Amino acid sequence: MEVTLVLRPGVPLPTVEQLCAVPPSRPLTHEEFEAKYGTAKKDLSAVERFAKAFRLRVLSVQRDRGFVRLEGSPAAIRKAFGVDLKRYQQGKLSFLFHTKRLVLPRSLRDIVEWVFGLDTRPRVTHSSASLPVPVEPPEQSGLRSYPAPQVARLYRYPPTQGAGQCVGIIELTGGYRTSDLTEYLSWMGVTREAPVNVGPNKPGPSVSSNAEVTMDVELVSAVCPQARVVVYNAGSKDYSLGDYHRVFAMAISDRTNRPSVLTSSWSFYEGSLIQAEEEAAFERLFKEAALLGITVCAASGDLGSQVPVQGGSPTDAITLAAPSYPAASALVLGCGGTTLQADGDRIVHEHVWNRLGEAMSMGALGFTVSAGASSGGVSTMNALPAYQRGMPVPVQVHTTWKDGVFQRVSRTPGRGVPDVAANADLHTGYQIVFKGQQGVAAGTSAAAPMWAALVTLINEGLGARVGFLNPRLYALVGQGEPVVNRITQGGNGAYFASEGAVWNACTGLGTPDGEALLAGLLKLQGREA
Repeated sequence: MEVTLVLRPGVPLPTVEQLCAVPPSRPLTHEEFEAKYGTAKKDLSAVERFAKAFRLRVLSVQRDRGFVRLEGSPAAIRKAFGVDLKRYQQGKLSFLFHTKRLVLPRSLRDIVEWVFGLDTRPRVTHSSASLPVPVEPPEQSGLRSYPAPQVARLYRYPPTQGAGQCVGIIELTGGYRTSDLTEYLSWMGVTREAPVNVGPNKPGPSVSSNAEVTMDVELVSAVCPQARVVVYNAGSKDYSLGDYHRVFAMAISDRTNRPSVLTSSWSFYEGSLIQAEEEAAFERLFKEAALLGITVCAASGDLGSQVPVQGGSPTDAITLAAPSYPAASALVLGCGGTTLQADGDRIVHEHVWNRLGEAMSMGALGFTVSAGASSGGVSTMNALPAYQRGMPVPVQVHTTWKDGVFQRVSRTPGRGVPDVAANADLHTGYQIVFKGQQGVAAGTSAAAPMWAALVTLINEGLGARVGFLNPRLYALVGQGEPVVNRITQGGNGAYFASEGAVWNACTGLGTPDGEALLAGLLKLQGREA
């Protein structure tokens, strides 16, 4: 079996707080990043001695990222890390898990930040709200759909085409059919080069995963016809955090394609299943992305205020308005969802997407799911960033009772999710082609690639990478620049939009006005020069 050790950087990276307060003024190249932050040779030597002592083989070393992949027998792995490693079965999924906390030898305790591969539980997911439905519903249903280029026009995306830019799409598993993409682009009237696949592109038995990949690729390809589109796929068999971390690292460290924008519709819920060290390993990657000038967009989730978390109840399950990660990272642009009603290229009305009171029967797939809502809330693991201070971000309230007696109440500030939004309601969804059929798909899984496409077009207009967008975006809104369409109606079950609030925990600052955002960023660019 294999494990991946994440080693400390040669020089401490800036903290999240520092990056949020003073975002990088100039992106580093990959070569500059490795020269400054690459793992020290003495740390790599210590890992090599450890591997030799426990009869583990070194498979690969990535100095810029501080990754060392080791291979050994299960018995050797158990002994090396002091874990009671066992294999479990959950339906068709097989995974590894241990109940004893891993213990590193003293020689590695200050060097190794985390170890992936000892816990492969299926913890990464995406919403089934992205599953496609037929493009022509019965007239009486009231459903409608939009081509992605029309939604881009409604949000006034710049007239740039993405020339000279590269946008990366993060996928955990599944794949798209080339024939579907070809038919879709012909339907949209778009001519472009084929995407580049890094990792396997193999449509698998999971219809929802294949639909997710297909939607992501088709939306970005249609809106950015001259940009290079790269699909990074982990080809995961167990939906583990290790695979999700690996595919993000693959994209951020890609020195061949060098994407300036990444989008991910996959996520995991913050809560008792996630350890602080695991999120810290992802935060390490997003710090690197910020320093390299890579904008990371992520879906906020499609369950509104009904996110399942462990609660210690008799059924060990409760639902909360818990945010999803990586949208909960202060270094990531969290993308929520709206219901969009338009007439031609004019927005008639837009409000928070919320259909929690409705059920969707997925027909031949044999299951029924909630029709979804824009997820949002307050992170319990990530602090309120500097750029959100002054925004109406609520606090986390936790009351403690014992034997029916009130003990205390705590109020903790945290990172507010999402930052922005875009059309995400399946009732007003995006036209796609899936399995040879014209259909409609949606969810915040669509909002994230639509925002990634916008940033790609903006990068061409700026002639530079906007990189870590959040501080600049909030600054422009704070200065009164009309860079977003504020959403003032609706809610997701726990939080609500209102006329008086600049930000809300359903749709963030609002949906984009692309041309105004480009103009605002050009102003900032002139001031920062």
